[in-house]
Amino acid sequence: MRYRADELRYEQVTVLGREAIFTDLRVSRDSVPKEFSCYEVRHDDECQGNPVEIAKGILVNFYGTLLVQGSLERVEKEGYCFLEEDDWNDSGERSFTLEEYRKDRGIGEWEKQA
Repeated sequence: MRYRADELRYEQVTVLGREAIFTDLRVSRDSVPKEFSCYEVRHDDECQGNPVEIAKGILVNFYGTLLVQGSLERVEKEGYCFLEEDDWNDSGERSFTLEEYRKDRGIGEWEKQA
């Protein structure tokens, strides 16, 4: 099942040196604002909760969905990107909605899609 981006709560992460927001649910791509790119994250085969790959789509070992303002060049170029241990950092910040995140960062308003 996929969920609307504006109905979920997210956590802030830093991935490949870029600020991003993350949820452990699958997000419907057509609900993501145009300012963001939507990627899926795969966890390790040992199920230790370690993100090891970002791709445009993940079928096995789904870890969650990542929204990045703009895009991740490595993923756009190759379709995926393997992560090293230092490539993913949780901020420890409280959870928030997409609307709260956008408002806090001054990212333009967007119309909710039906």
